[in-house]
Amino acid sequence: MKRIARNRNRSRGHARLLRRAARDWHAPRGWRSIEELQRRGSFSMLARLASLADSPNARHRAVALSVAAQLMRRVDGEWTPFAEDETQRLLLQGLSDPHPDVVRAAVAGLGHRPHGASVDALLRLATHRDERMRWQVAVALGSYEEPEAIAGLIALSTDPSDEVRDWATFGLGTLRMDDTPEIRAALRRNLDDIDEDVRGEALVGLARRHDEGIVERLMARLTPDCHLYELDAAVALADPRLLAPLQTLEALARERGVRDDYWWEELRAAMAACGAAGSDF
Repeated sequence: MKRIARNRNRSRGHARLLRRAARDWHAPRGWRSIEELQRRGSFSMLARLASLADSPNARHRAVALSVAAQLMRRVDGEWTPFAEDETQRLLLQGLSDPHPDVVRAAVAGLGHRPHGASVDALLRLATHRDERMRWQVAVALGSYEEPEAIAGLIALSTDPSDEVRDWATFGLGTLRMDDTPEIRAALRRNLDDIDEDVRGEALVGLARRHDEGIVERLMARLTPDCHLYELDAAVALADPRLLAPLQTLEALARERGVRDDYWWEELRAAMAACGAAGSDF
């Protein structure tokens, strides 16, 4: 009989899990403890987190905010956010903490539980010397509707860090559907980025905005070595001019014996989208 690993964290008390989360803050075991605590939304847990958020120990404060960021409880069989207003207040308080680990935890939390009052602080942190902080800001800003958040993502899309540019470009191109000249200019600029993920996110973002200026560039990228970005962009554009290159790609991929099932699924979706578009003419 196949044995199924038991989640031992479920049987552990709050205090033990919090201690483990603090002790193993940068290790997977610590984050597994945090994930378990996040599913224990209650007023007693909220009170414990509020107390820890005022602890003189920075790691305790960081753990408290990390749990608060996604504190949930089951309601009618569904996981739902618990105490959003109260946890947002804890996260906003964490933005002014003197320790960077606590601030990063607050920024991450405000990506899960956005609050308009945090936007100015997030934008200031977008120029932080630590690229981990800037990356966390790029992730968080993708959840904000405020116009200032777009400006922040545009700025971060030119960051020296590949990962920061990647997330900022993803935030601009995919997480948002705003369509302004400034957003398109930022995405077009990143079509030639040195990082392939940044280039891919820029391509998809422009395709989602039906920017016909990328059709020829996309045709050139439809080779058997292409990534899912190109296929996703073809689906989004649904341009009949792409059907022939996609059919050629299909034949070449069969010759090469490409075995990635998901890649084939996306290729078929792209061909269907572009073929259907052609039938409308």
